[in-house]
Amino acid sequence: MKIKSRMAGLAFWFCISSQCVADQTSSAQTLSIEPSALLEQSSAIIQDYVKAGWFSGNLLIANERGQKVLKSYGYANKATVIKNQACTRFNIGSIAKIYTAVLVLQYIESGELTLDTTLAETGLDLDPVIAKKVTIGHLLKHQAGFSDIFVPEYMDNPLKYDTLDKKVALLRNKPLLFEPGTDRRYSNYGYILLGAALESLSGKTFGTLLHDNIFVPVQAKTASLHRLEGDTCQSERYVFNLEQIQERTEFREVSGPDGGIEATVDDVLQFFRVLFFTDRLLERRASSFTWYFGDKPHFGAYGGGTGVSAAVDVLRNKKLVIVSLANSDELVAERISNRIVALANNTESMPFALPAKHFVYQQYQTLGNEGFKARFAELYKQHGYTSFMGKAINEAGLSLARAGKVEPALAIVGFLEHFYPTAPQAYDSLAYVYYLNGDEVNAKREFERALSFKADFNSDYHSMNYGLRDVKE
Repeated sequence: MKIKSRMAGLAFWFCISSQCVADQTSSAQTLSIEPSALLEQSSAIIQDYVKAGWFSGNLLIANERGQKVLKSYGYANKATVIKNQACTRFNIGSIAKIYTAVLVLQYIESGELTLDTTLAETGLDLDPVIAKKVTIGHLLKHQAGFSDIFVPEYMDNPLKYDTLDKKVALLRNKPLLFEPGTDRRYSNYGYILLGAALESLSGKTFGTLLHDNIFVPVQAKTASLHRLEGDTCQSERYVFNLEQIQERTEFREVSGPDGGIEATVDDVLQFFRVLFFTDRLLERRASSFTWYFGDKPHFGAYGGGTGVSAAVDVLRNKKLVIVSLANSDELVAERISNRIVALANNTESMPFALPAKHFVYQQYQTLGNEGFKARFAELYKQHGYTSFMGKAINEAGLSLARAGKVEPALAIVGFLEHFYPTAPQAYDSLAYVYYLNGDEVNAKREFERALSFKADFNSDYHSMNYGLRDVKE
C-alpha cells in the first residue's frame, strides 16, 4: 500500500499579468527607471522578508540602457555556509512554462504546428477521443480540461517519473474535467503533453530543444534542465516552516516542460530581455506572440513549490525587468517583486504579511481551540487574507503532521470539520494525519466519513483510498 511519504506541495504554477495580476501601469508612461535607485527605494520592502527569516535569494533589476543591479540575500547552502551570489543557480519553477511556450510558438511560426493542431496529429499515445478535440492552443492556455499531475501515485515517488513518456502515461486514461475550450484550469500535465508533442515532432529530447532553441540564442551561461549537484553555485532548497525557520528539504522532482529549469538571475534576465525587446526568439509582431503574451504594459511570470519561489516582472513600456529568485518558498519572490512593481508604478501595494498558513498557526497558538472556532474566520478577513481559508487551515495542519507534531496537526485539521462539515476533503485530511502517525484504524474511520458525503470520492493523499474502495478512474 502506498501513501505520500514525501513532502507534498511542489505544484509548480505560473500566471501572466493578463490573467492574474491587475495591470497597474498607464500606457502613457514611458519614463525609464534607474535600477539602483529602484532597488534603494525597495530596501525596506525586501528587509521585511529578510528579517522575518523568509527570503533567501537573488534580486536583479535591469533597464533598456543596460543598467542593472543585483543584490544577494541569505545562503545558497546553510550547512556549508555558502552565501547566495551572482553565480547561484535557482530552480525557477513554472516560469519554465514560458520557455516551453516559446518552443511551441517557434514551431507555429515555422508552420510545423498551429494553435489548432490536435493532439491526435502529434502522434502521442492518448485516448483517441480526447486527442482529437484537444488542441495546442488549449494546452498553452490551460483550457484542455486535463487534471494536474500531482495525484497520489505521482506524489508517492516523483523521481520514479523520469521521462515524459512515464508522466504522460500517468493520466493517459483519466477523463477530462470539462470540454476543451469551455473553461480554464491550471494543469502542469498539459505542459508535459506540449513537451512530449515537441519531442514527437522533432525527434529530439526536450532538453536538447531547450538548449539549442533558447539557451544558445539568448547566450545563457549556465542554465540547464537539471541541477548541478555538488557545485558551489547550485542552491539548496529551504522550506519556510511554521516556526518561521528555513528548513532544508530533500523533496525533488524530475524537471521538464512544466517546470524546474535551474538558472541564475542573469540567465533569466537574458531570456526575458531577448523575448520582449528583440525578435531573436520570436517575431513580436506575429499574431501568435500577441495571442499568448498579450500587449499590456506589464507581463508577470511566477513559479513556486517546496523550497522554490521565482518571479519575473516585465514593465514593457518602461523597458524594465525585475527578476527575483529564491531558494526559500511560500511565494516570497513573487510577493517581493509585486511590491517593487507597485513602487515602480507609483501605486499602492499590499503590506507585508506572513503566509496564510503561518497566520493560521499563530492564531491557533493565541486563541486556542474554542477561540479559533469562534473568531478565526473574522480575523482572517480583517488581516487582509483573501485566499480560500480552508486551504490555509489544511496546509498548516498538514505541515505540522509531516513534522511529526500530531496533536496540533489533528486540532488544526479538525477545524475543517467545524468550518466545512459536509466537505469530504476535511475528513480525508484527518485520515491522512492519522495515517502519518501510524493509526490505520482512525485513518479508515475518517475516510469512511468522507465517503458518507461523496461515495465515489478519491483521496488526495492515499493512492489506495486507505483500502476502503477502489480508485475510480
